[in-house]
Amino acid sequence: MRLRSLFATTLITLATAALAVTPVAVADIPSGVPDPLAADPLNRAALIAMPAIWRVEVSTSMTGLRTKSGEVIPLPPRARTVSREGTAFAVTPDGYLVTALHVIQPTADDLAQAAYFQYLAYSGKPHSAQLAARWVKDNQATPVGLAPVQRVVRGAAAGAAARTNRGAAPEIIETDEVRDIAVLRVPNVKDTPSIGLDRGLDPGTPVATLGFGDEDPFADPQRGALVPAVRFGVMGETGEMEDNPLRILTLITNEVQKGDSGGPAVDRNGRARGVVLIKRAAGGGAMAPTDEILRVLDRANIRGWEGRSQVLFREAVDRVTRFDIEGARADFRRTLASYPAHGLAAYEISRLDQLQRARLSLAGEPWYRGGLVAAGITALVIALILAVLLWKAVNRSPGVLGPRDRKVPFDQDTDADPDDLP
Repeated sequence: MRLRSLFATTLITLATAALAVTPVAVADIPSGVPDPLAADPLNRAALIAMPAIWRVEVSTSMTGLRTKSGEVIPLPPRARTVSREGTAFAVTPDGYLVTALHVIQPTADDLAQAAYFQYLAYSGKPHSAQLAARWVKDNQATPVGLAPVQRVVRGAAAGAAARTNRGAAPEIIETDEVRDIAVLRVPNVKDTPSIGLDRGLDPGTPVATLGFGDEDPFADPQRGALVPAVRFGVMGETGEMEDNPLRILTLITNEVQKGDSGGPAVDRNGRARGVVLIKRAAGGGAMAPTDEILRVLDRANIRGWEGRSQVLFREAVDRVTRFDIEGARADFRRTLASYPAHGLAAYEISRLDQLQRARLSLAGEPWYRGGLVAAGITALVIALILAVLLWKAVNRSPGVLGPRDRKVPFDQDTDADPDDLP
């Protein structure tokens, strides 16, 4: 037993030494943008879908809030401009977007809640969406001096592309109040990234939601300004709403937030299974399934499809997962050539450059460091071989090391059911 312990200690020491002299390069990658090399295939799917995601910015102004008693509460100047964020996603390369109707046409209650939330925040008082919603409901508050609503959409982007994205004013093409779905069009775009639609509704299907939701708009940003949050979950049951039998929804376990409304829930192929509409109080959310989206698109005579820039980006991400770095870089460059305003292709090229620099740095290590790495690996291999030989000698040889003890309880237990073994 002493010999076994001594050799085990030696083995661990050699292995530790081998790993200690092996340099490990980790690229400085900001959080938020999914990693194509992550183990979960939903990460890759979210990355493929992300260039087709758009942030929807809705803003207006008001002077105050009128309560049910007729009292008007004036808003301080900083709280008079109300901005709401939502999400949309492109379903065609020529700029047609799907979103939630309540994102682009907020109700008076929505605007009053946002204004009162800001009133509390700028007054230094405790604030939350729940507090604002409860106060507006209890007081039946409505906006006073309301200005027209302004809308701007900006494509998801990271790095330099996010700093140059000025956005565009979309055109409202189609709305459906029952389904809470709207179709927008971004003017003057060609071959913009778009994602396909999948009609599958199997419960338990893993999905990732992408959206610009945040629990507290005054909190410190956790991601880049134009990087949507990615939340993971699975699809649940699909059925009619109790208070609206004409409305079909699919439950999802993704912990969506306000602002994720209008974003897609994508499967492992990066295709949308529905559009997110609701954050559930009990946790998770609900989406309108793809069939509901298609009904609204059909009414507008729109057929969804993926264009060249999306196909090239998908192929580039696939090449990264196969470690075809040069092929991936070439496809990302073709993506930019197809759609110069692409929000992530240049960013992904920069990530590949980081990876290549790390490899070149490792290849350029001094000879003595390379020798240490080789020596460590060689020592580890030799130690493993010797450990196997010693183990066999200890357990099977009746010679110098002594006979194997065959009376231990483990060997005596011959009646165990094989199915019960771990």
